[in-house]
This record gives sequence, C-alpha cells and structure tokens, in this order.
Amino acid sequence: MRRTRLAVLALAGLGLAGSSALAGPPVPPTPANETAVASERFAATWKTYDNTGRRTGTASWHWTPTGGNCCEVYVASTAQGHLLEYGGSYPYVSRDKGKSWKQVAFTTPLYNGEGAIVAGPNGDLFGVGWDVYTGDHLQGVRYTASTKTWEVAEAPLKTPVFDREWITYAKGPFLDELGNKVPFITLVRGGTATKAVELIATDGLSYTTPTVPGLDVQQGPEPRFFDIKVVKEPAADFWQPNPDTFTIPLNSGGVLLRDNSGDDLGSDAAWLNPTTLTWEAVRLAFRPTGTVRQDSRGWLTMVTQKGNELSLGLSRDGGRTWKRTELVLPAHVSRIADSADFYDVKVNGRLGQAVVATRATDRQNRGQDVVWRVDIRSAQPRVTKVYGVGLGNAPTAVGLVAGLAADRFDFPSVALLPDGRIAVSFQDATTPRNVLIPGVPTTGQVLNPDGGHNPALAILD
Repeated sequence: MRRTRLAVLALAGLGLAGSSALAGPPVPPTPANETAVASERFAATWKTYDNTGRRTGTASWHWTPTGGNCCEVYVASTAQGHLLEYGGSYPYVSRDKGKSWKQVAFTTPLYNGEGAIVAGPNGDLFGVGWDVYTGDHLQGVRYTASTKTWEVAEAPLKTPVFDREWITYAKGPFLDELGNKVPFITLVRGGTATKAVELIATDGLSYTTPTVPGLDVQQGPEPRFFDIKVVKEPAADFWQPNPDTFTIPLNSGGVLLRDNSGDDLGSDAAWLNPTTLTWEAVRLAFRPTGTVRQDSRGWLTMVTQKGNELSLGLSRDGGRTWKRTELVLPAHVSRIADSADFYDVKVNGRLGQAVVATRATDRQNRGQDVVWRVDIRSAQPRVTKVYGVGLGNAPTAVGLVAGLAADRFDFPSVALLPDGRIAVSFQDATTPRNVLIPGVPTTGQVLNPDGGHNPALAILD
C-alpha cells in the first residue's frame, strides 16, 4: 500500500510524527444557550411519483429558511422526534416538527459559518462547526440531555480551511490517550486541500487526537477479514452521518471507514482499533461502493450512485447477501446534479423504512429535489413513493463556481423522523435570497450582487 503524500505533508505541517498523537490538553469548554428565534413557515403542495417516473398525486409540506446559510442545510433527527439543523454558523433545534426553532448561541461571535450535527444515544447531541471569516474557527459542540446543557470547545489542531466538516458518532468502548475507557468517540473529517487528517474527540467535544487513515493502514498489518455482526441497537437509527464521512458506525461497537480516493486505503475498508485509535485495513464480506448504514435491527443498507443512476441494496447477514432495487428519477428530470455521491440516505429499522434524497436537473438545468421512500421491512427493498420537493424551477451548482451561472446548492441532506415524516433540504425560485453585506466576505454568490437563492428545509406534513 502506498503512502498518501498529502497525508504526510499534512502531518508535517501540524508538527506530528505519527498518525495518532495527543495534540495537547483540551481547551476548556464554554457554555452555549438555546434562544427562541423568529421563524418563517410556509405551506406547500408538491408532486409525487411512482418508481417508474410517472406522476401519482401530491403531498403536503411546510418549509422554513431558518438555520441554513447561502448554500447548505444539514438536517438530522432524534429518537425523541426532534429536528436538528446546522447549515450556518450555529445549530438550531425544533421540538415540534419544525413549527418553531431555537438557536444554540455561542459566546464566540461568528459570521457565515457551516456545521454538521448528529444524534447520539439517550438524547445527547454532537456537532462541529467551522467559520473561516472570524479566525478560521473549528469548534466541537455537545448537548448533554441529562443536564440539558450545551457546551462548545475550540479545536486546538486542524488543517487550514476545514470546510465540509462532517461528524461521526461511534459507540465504544474505546481507550483514550491516557488509557482510560470511554463509552464512545466522535470523529470529524474536513478540509479543502486535503481531508487526509481526521480528528477524534473521546468526549464528543475536544478534538485533540489527529489520525490519518491512509498512513495508518500503510504502516499497519496486512488486511484481515472483519465480520459485521448483526446486533440490535436502537440508537443506530439516528446516529447516521453524512455520506462523505465514508464511515460505517457499528451496532456492536466501533467504526469502519470504507475505501475512497481521499484516504487511499487499498482494501475494502479500515477499522479503527479501539485500544490504539489507529486504523487497520480489513476485508469485508462485500465491497462497499457507496453509503452504508446499519439500522437498529443490525441490517445493512447500501446506496450507490453510478452516473445518473441510484440503487439501494439491503442485507440481513452482515453483507454476505444482498437484495436490490433501482431508484428511478421522475420523468421530467434527466440527470443527478453532481456525479460524485450527490445524495443522502437515512434508515430506520424500527419503521422498516429508508429515505434517499438527491437533486436532479432537467434539460434546462433547473434543479428538482427528489426523495424516495423505500420499504425495507423484508429482504427485498421496495420503493413506495417518490416525492418531488420544491417547484423544480431554479438552476443550481455546487461550490463557488455556482456564482458564475446559478445559485449554490452544495449537498442534499435528509432526515427520517420516528413517526415516518421526512425533513429534507431543497431549493427553488421561492426560497429567500442570500442578502450580502457590502464589504464583508461571503462563501455564497460572490459574483451576484443581489445574493443567490438559499437552500431551505422542507418537512412533510
């Protein structure tokens, strides 16, 4: 296995000799507080389809611009039925299905940040936020349900420009840097020039342990077979991360990282050794080719994108055998907006449902957000309904190049609530425009003086 040059350069730039090393004592956390915010809420009725692309009817939604930034909406849900949103500088929480919202306000003043958030067991929440314009802050965020408190801590070590900072919760036990047993870790991935360096927090808040999976694997033992155990874990329906983490949190404890071009693992996956916090190459009963989720039953769901086609596979035996179904786009759109894993998927084993969201475009390059609801109660997955979300009348593009010709929509995000409701990011010509402040830099629509249409969050009624 060859050493990833960027990983070595990144470690050298951080002054570290090895992949996993304690960077220093944790930064003392500061408290954060929930503050009620005024929230606009709009009713909408949008089209539905079957899995042949044929229109079948309509569905009622409500939507809100609360919480996102110019280009991003990151949504998650909890076992208690709460909605979490972390598209902009601060997290937002709704405990009434998106009717009202509270902002989690930090003591650090931020402008035009972005973040990600995930639910852990027992009502605990874990997030990470990055804001380049107020000092390139990377901050860990934790909500402890037993005390109803939010805390924020600066990350003392990171690569510069840590955008797309995705977060993974992994059940333990693990050993921390001092050899103490901890019940979980959180793992953060981010960066523009390289995402080779990932950061670990053994308390869900202080990211003091760097790790480079590709370098660990290159220096570690030869790949061995790893058996994904079919174990029940209720919290697994809600700790599922963004697809671009490439991680598979395991119900039995631990976490896998599937092979991807950024990490160059040279094997099916890598397993994070819980005693050393280093990655070891492993072989699985299958080759992960997309996003893999393990639900509360211990079943695996894998969604794969090949060009403009999406497929969903289901395995009840740790990946040894699979049943699949294709996810067909509505007839009026012809291609997925981006060719590189441009979708999100959430799975709920208790409901026996999966939802998959993407953004597709028609021949005029107008974007239509799409959600498939898939029945996974039995071995053979089956699409039950396809939702068109939004009016499908606004062109978008990914990243800063969007300012040249279209509004920005950087990634899709979807959540599946315990009652079966869906919350999903979308964008059309009715969503509010990004208001720019003269003389203040922004990550969105730098070439459009009026600002571009923001993504918003839609919740199925």
